Amino acid sequence: MPAMRLTGYADKFSVHPGEPISFFVNCDGPRTYRAEIVELVNGDTNPRGPGFIERHVPSDIEGEYPGRPQVIHSGSYGWVADCPQLDLQSFTLQCWIWPTAPKTHERYWKHGPQAIIGQWSRGRGYGLFIDVDGHLELRVDDQVVTAPMPLRDRAWHFVAASFDAATGRAVLHHEPQVVYALDPVAEPVEAQLRPGLTHAAAPFVIAGYPAEAMPGDRQHPSGFRIAGNYNGKIDGPRLCNRALSRLEIEMMKAGADRGLTERTHAGPTNALARCLVASWDFGQGIDTLIGHDRGPYRLDLTLVNCPTRAMTGHNWRGENFDWKHAKDEYGAIHFHDDDVDDARWEVDFTWTVPEGTRSRAYAVKLTTAEGDEDYLPFWVVAKLGTTSAKIGVMIPTISYLAYANEHMATNGAGAELIMYRVPIMQDQNMFLAEHREYGSSQYDVHTDGSGVSFSSRLRPILNMRPKYDTFVAQAPWQYNADLHLIYWLDRMGYEYEVFTDEDVTYEGLARLQRYNVVLTGSHPEHNSGPQIDALHDYTQAGGRLMYLGGDGWYWVQTYHPAYDHLGRGVITELRRCESGIRPWFADPGEYYHQSTGELGGMWRFRGRMLHAVAGAGMAAQGFDVGTYYTRTPDSTNPRIAWAFEGIGPDEKLGNFGLCGGGAAGLEVDIVDTMLGSPPHTLTVATSAGRHTEAYLLVGEYYGTSQPGIDGTQHPRVRSDLAYHETPNGGACFAFSSIAYCGALPWNNGDNNISKLTKNVLDRFMQDGPLPPPPPESIKPRGRADYDPNAMIP
Repeated sequence: MPAMRLTGYADKFSVHPGEPISFFVNCDGPRTYRAEIVELVNGDTNPRGPGFIERHVPSDIEGEYPGRPQVIHSGSYGWVADCPQLDLQSFTLQCWIWPTAPKTHERYWKHGPQAIIGQWSRGRGYGLFIDVDGHLELRVDDQVVTAPMPLRDRAWHFVAASFDAATGRAVLHHEPQVVYALDPVAEPVEAQLRPGLTHAAAPFVIAGYPAEAMPGDRQHPSGFRIAGNYNGKIDGPRLCNRALSRLEIEMMKAGADRGLTERTHAGPTNALARCLVASWDFGQGIDTLIGHDRGPYRLDLTLVNCPTRAMTGHNWRGENFDWKHAKDEYGAIHFHDDDVDDARWEVDFTWTVPEGTRSRAYAVKLTTAEGDEDYLPFWVVAKLGTTSAKIGVMIPTISYLAYANEHMATNGAGAELIMYRVPIMQDQNMFLAEHREYGSSQYDVHTDGSGVSFSSRLRPILNMRPKYDTFVAQAPWQYNADLHLIYWLDRMGYEYEVFTDEDVTYEGLARLQRYNVVLTGSHPEHNSGPQIDALHDYTQAGGRLMYLGGDGWYWVQTYHPAYDHLGRGVITELRRCESGIRPWFADPGEYYHQSTGELGGMWRFRGRMLHAVAGAGMAAQGFDVGTYYTRTPDSTNPRIAWAFEGIGPDEKLGNFGLCGGGAAGLEVDIVDTMLGSPPHTLTVATSAGRHTEAYLLVGEYYGTSQPGIDGTQHPRVRSDLAYHETPNGGACFAFSSIAYCGALPWNNGDNNISKLTKNVLDRFMQDGPLPPPPPESIKPRGRADYDPNAMIP
């Protein structure tokens, strides 16, 4: 198994000249490592291309640093600091649980008991647990009471336990909320334990237990190492300071709402009010990292590692699907033992970017004398109002986060079928398969099988690296593929600036409007609403957009506001709903984001058609080989003929490339006026009829399972190069393929794909509005007037 002894990350993606950026390094083994700043120009080591290119940047951080191991403690939980109200003798604990991995297995990567709720640590205190065989258990100091019937996975159970310290009587309740005809009756378990209870002197924890004191350790916010992480939902936790009867436990389910009047009595009885310690309501503050306590002492929980909220609770009726309109039915939090929101490493060094530093793609290069190496990427972005270039390159960091540390090759089902080959994996893939604490991508599932909704940039992202080839393409993907574009711009001598879609999300049109033309990366698949708004405003105001990728503007993404104190864009959220290319499915009722409350899924099903952004939208994907384009009659239209100057009418456009061997490949887009392409869009070239059976039409295009959806049969399995004008002298050109940028460096940029791209960029970057189209082009058009099959041979 690869050691990967050198890993790290930066505290931000974008940094302005004059601002600091900090770096966190794990050096596990070597005594020292070396750090230096480099500008990254090309990250692809393919010998058919220009090769790996980096440029040394002198800096005051350059030098040798002492190595030290830094680890990540994954697993989400909630905690509240110890206080006199938690120093109990007798108690009652109760909640609903929906366990997702109640039983453990010898092959499970973190097997062991799971803690549900309590203040139990090192044989002291009290708590509810699940044992390794899936049985509910009560722990009172070093004594254990176990329920006889195991918990059913992915089903609601009401669980409760009471202990009378004076008598030692303990009662454990495990009540499945769905009882099948042949299920045994789950009777309460009574046990006689030693009288008395020892105070644990530790935090009260939900979804884990405090195992070891770690005072002053940044990685352990509670002051303790948390162990026994629970997988599943928890709803309606309650804590009382005496042993309740079963009837009182039933009454306590209603919680601690105030309001005792002759008209309203929503709270507990007088007797129960006196013994209530805490009553947590997870339906409140869903967009926060606080588990709100509605009890008398306000013992609000601090949530760590971003568990999933806006989850249907035990009382969800299937009538309200938006948590904002039925918060009482969304009182559950889903905890996972592999959640991670922040590695919480200690800073190793900080670089203040000198004024005048060019806006480019940079990285800290880490090396050791023993041959270890890692790169920590970041981008220097011009301050608002100081833009000097006419060309802006929008780096799709939201998409980088969506794919961050993906495990699809090692844990995904059917990887060989999708790839049409045996996946070839790199050290990063194997390392991540063993080190799940580094977190997963939004294409993965958690260890309990539920989908990963969140991705954080505050951790090492090992596949966002130069020299990395994804198993999907056996070629660069996302970050490393976008360096193909950076190399081409550098090779052609263009002056440009970079910024991220994070910058656009937070700054809107102000980030875009000073550029004559904005270029996308190769795969801007994941996007925020404010980002799409800004792009629309930009093109409508006369800006020019070059969409240099495929599968763009597909998934709804949001940033979690609870992390804004750590910087912009720390955590992204994705809910995969009822359509789209999905490696996992959100459960019914769990489609709305907890971070902003908006509906997740595809932008298309939010009424924002992919095709409306740049003129083309996702149609098919395949991962064996790419192909080329041929020109259509539209390419001779005076509105766009200038783009093909120097290119013959019968040339094969892009029958080469570093990503699949062709410019049209991997994931491809088409013009479709019925799905938002403007009716005046020109389809100037197409790959129709040239894709293999590995290329399949995306599922949202059809409603009934059917044969004939592969690249050898279906007319929509193709890539279209498309052009359309926007108001005020603007325009969009869609290159409609993830593999397109991989063709730009071919033959050091001397090729017809490079020529076409250069023609478009040279026209789009000019000052002032574009030349107006011929007068005869101005005419009414209906969407159905367009013939989508006109260019198919």
